Amino acid sequence: MAQRHYTIRRAFLIVLGLDAFLLFCLFLVSLLMKGDAMEKLILVLFFLPALVLFLECLFRRVTVVEEGLVIRKLGRKKTLLWDEITRVGYLVLHKKVYLLLTTVKGFFVISNAFEGFPRLVEDLVARVEPDRVEQDVRLQAGRSMIGIANIVAAWVAAVLMMVMILMKLLPVVV
Repeated sequence: MAQRHYTIRRAFLIVLGLDAFLLFCLFLVSLLMKGDAMEKLILVLFFLPALVLFLECLFRRVTVVEEGLVIRKLGRKKTLLWDEITRVGYLVLHKKVYLLLTTVKGFFVISNAFEGFPRLVEDLVARVEPDRVEQDVRLQAGRSMIGIANIVAAWVAAVLMMVMILMKLLPVVV
């Protein structure tokens, strides 16, 4: 069996990177325009978590291999063998779908933010013992429930930040 790699959807990564970049641009504009100290502090407090979130999503990856799953995050890597997975559950909150993996090593959550999520579910259902997989997970296999709310919210934030940058660079005389 060939390895299958699942990463966070590109559409979300692009807009998340854009948001982090625009926050940095806002901070630079605030520095160059001699903005208020509180404004600079708030921009840094928003930029740093946005950058960390972008990097975390950029490096997040689930790889299905013959022996099990390899879950990679920023600076961390966990390998789960198929027989170590004791339960595969399923949770839907609004339009967000989560696979809940209970293992002998702990509890892991995989969301539908991954590209090819239905195929990932199929891979799990095919390889984990049937009595360890909840019926709802089997029903989800092959279905595509793609939540775009996060992508839309990130685009709205990007547009608002572009407007703020324009307002700072091109002040309107009243």
